[in-house]
Amino acid sequence: MKKFTLALFAASMIFLSGCGQKVEIDTSPTVIKINNHKITKKMVDDSFKKGALASNNIDVNKPQNKFIYLIYKNKVVNDLIIKDLLTQEAKKRNVSVSDKDLNAKIDEVINKVGGKARFEATLALNKLDKDSFKDIIKDDLLKQKLVENISGAGAVNDNQVKDFYVKNQAKYFNHPDMVRASHILISVSEAEIKAKLQNESGKKMPAAQIDKEVKSEISAAKTKAEKILAKVKAEPAKFAELAQKTSQDPASAQKGGDLGFFSEKEMVSAFSKTAFSMKPGEISKNIVKTEFGYHIIKVIDRKKAGVTPFEEVKEQIKKYIAEQNKMETLQKLVESSKSSAKIVYLDKEYNPENIQNEIKEFMKNKKPNEKMSGMPMTRPGKEKVKK
Repeated sequence: MKKFTLALFAASMIFLSGCGQKVEIDTSPTVIKINNHKITKKMVDDSFKKGALASNNIDVNKPQNKFIYLIYKNKVVNDLIIKDLLTQEAKKRNVSVSDKDLNAKIDEVINKVGGKARFEATLALNKLDKDSFKDIIKDDLLKQKLVENISGAGAVNDNQVKDFYVKNQAKYFNHPDMVRASHILISVSEAEIKAKLQNESGKKMPAAQIDKEVKSEISAAKTKAEKILAKVKAEPAKFAELAQKTSQDPASAQKGGDLGFFSEKEMVSAFSKTAFSMKPGEISKNIVKTEFGYHIIKVIDRKKAGVTPFEEVKEQIKKYIAEQNKMETLQKLVESSKSSAKIVYLDKEYNPENIQNEIKEFMKNKKPNEKMSGMPMTRPGKEKVKK
């Protein structure tokens, strides 16, 4: 039940997007030329409009936002260059993304999120743009196919897996006290409900009406969870069966609610507090409320702090190394394509080297203790497992 990435959400954008959109003719100046392909000023501007700066309402014209603007500009330009290089490379290798590939990803994401309605609410909450994320998933699938087209990409042998385990045992495989639990989730989120209501109405709803709708949906979810808890208490042996039928956490529901082993810090606080206070075989006396909704928890097993055996993590390590190898293969492909391509920066403002020099100059002239406003430049630490 890890948090979903934006790339995963992107897939269903194809499902949600309308057909027959008006095609705009791009008459803006060409700023970068890659072989016989063009990157125009409009393409750069559109990337800005669809990106994080716009969704976070950051005014790039304000002096205090110059640093974050330059960082993001550097990313946008480089992303457009890499996208074009890989598009050309895919054409050379006769690699493409079919409608079947896209539709399969759509179904996967819709199912994982828990249905179209919840997915749309999450999109609205995160201010996600349909067309831009449709492009993201298509680009991701194209990258995957390009890597698969290269012989040996992602290959891993048993010696590499064992070597990784030995060298990283202290760092990754020493675990604290752990609990294995199952749960039944009745999903409800105040933020998602509000976003859904705004999205459905197409305009700003009165605050009083929103509050009324939110309270109504939360109350309904709580009542539903309490009824399921009553059934669980009446027939504890049917917990897995009830989880499969009623839980709104799709990932665990198909496994009878099983979440596997987890440490206290991997779960949201209220969930962990309850799970770690229970013994194997126990079911939570009451429903547990978290930011994801209402949970009914059953503890299956407990494990004291120690070292995770190699056999338990062997397949996970293998997948991790394979993904790292694929990323390296893709990076090498990008570097090779870039070195052999003829890239001309027709407008120096969009030359990545010049942008990076601007960033260095900005940093050099920045006053001590001067704060740089804008979006946070670092991601939070380890994500908590949700639901």
